[in-house]
Amino acid sequence: MGIKITGIIAEYNPFHKGHAYHLAQARALTGADYLVVVQSGDFVQRGEPSLTDKYCRAHMALAEGADLVLELPVAYACASAETFAFGAMSLLDGLGSVHALCFGSECGDLSLLSSYAQVLAREPETYRGLLKTFLRQGYSFPLARSMALEAYLAHSGASLSGKNVLSQPNNILGIEYLKALELLDSPIRPWTLGRKGSAYHDLSLSRELASASAIRRAIAREGFSAVSHQLPPGAGRVLKAYFEQKGPLDWDDFSALLHYRLLSLSQEDFTAYTDVSPDLAARIRRLLPQFQSASSFASLLKTRQLTHTRITRALCHLLLMDRKEDSQRRKELGYPVYAKILGFRRESRPLLGLLKQSARIPIVSRASHGQELINATPSFGPGLFPPQELLALFRQDVFAAHVYESVVTNRFGTPFCHEYTRKMLII
Repeated sequence: MGIKITGIIAEYNPFHKGHAYHLAQARALTGADYLVVVQSGDFVQRGEPSLTDKYCRAHMALAEGADLVLELPVAYACASAETFAFGAMSLLDGLGSVHALCFGSECGDLSLLSSYAQVLAREPETYRGLLKTFLRQGYSFPLARSMALEAYLAHSGASLSGKNVLSQPNNILGIEYLKALELLDSPIRPWTLGRKGSAYHDLSLSRELASASAIRRAIAREGFSAVSHQLPPGAGRVLKAYFEQKGPLDWDDFSALLHYRLLSLSQEDFTAYTDVSPDLAARIRRLLPQFQSASSFASLLKTRQLTHTRITRALCHLLLMDRKEDSQRRKELGYPVYAKILGFRRESRPLLGLLKQSARIPIVSRASHGQELINATPSFGPGLFPPQELLALFRQDVFAAHVYESVVTNRFGTPFCHEYTRKMLII
């Protein structure tokens, strides 16, 4: 039968009991010999810094059963659901030996999610017309797309049992994973697992499986002791040890850096960056004198057409200097990617040998070797990704890590740790 490898895409911000359940079920459902996690780095999909650095979060995952944790480049990690999913699926597909993908969803219905994904992958003319109509009526893109999909599927005679599927964040990501698999013509087989416990945005700790949002808020207000019961034992020990040396970060810890960046740019400069529309650029310039903190400024910028998450992503792109031309070039090339190892389990070492033989993308075990390795890699893959594009992606990840580490150093008085001195975790 051969070795079975299952991929999981996650943020683990932080790792909690729901994530441990997902890992265990993914292994059981897919019959996996190994679980490979693609994890966002120091900045996450909603456009904010993660609670702890990427190595701590990878350590938590490894302590709870993941075999290998790879970093999702920040250009994809801090992006829309479509870009996040396509970047992550390109990475898993590029490994060449991943058999399955297991993702969580609110509905737990793979067939239903696939029906939405097929429409988005093919974009029939009727659907495109409906989308344009709702956008002209002033709806935000996520809401307009949801309305267009529901209207198209209803017109096509599809069951409406999945109505409001696109109002749930894990469903949205699941649909994008399935769409990416179809567009990549990938052999990876998808599985979905119904979400258990609290909803994604539920801020209560009353349930056994609380959401990451609730856990982050409780940590910010009351510290680690308030959430220790919500974490599996291994992950809890890792997080507690991290907080004894450093502590949690949030968006407002980056306020000074962000404010400086915004003050240094003109309104015309703003529009050169990913997700910054002319309307948002004008609002940033007009409201900049009212800047007090990163979080309050994001709330101040919010409008009916511009969601809070869209704004925080745009501000993150400004902070990390991700330009529209770079984003567009990556999309045209088919989302170039490399695999940076954050850590692995010692007993899973044979997995590394297998991936190095099968991978169509560079596998980087140490950042200090990354540039040399990528430079030595010929163009490859269905998009024939040029090494210079991978180098640009790699340098952006190093820069993002250093931005994050600089705030950690300033906030907690710890020595600055250069990304090139970091070693992958082995537990």
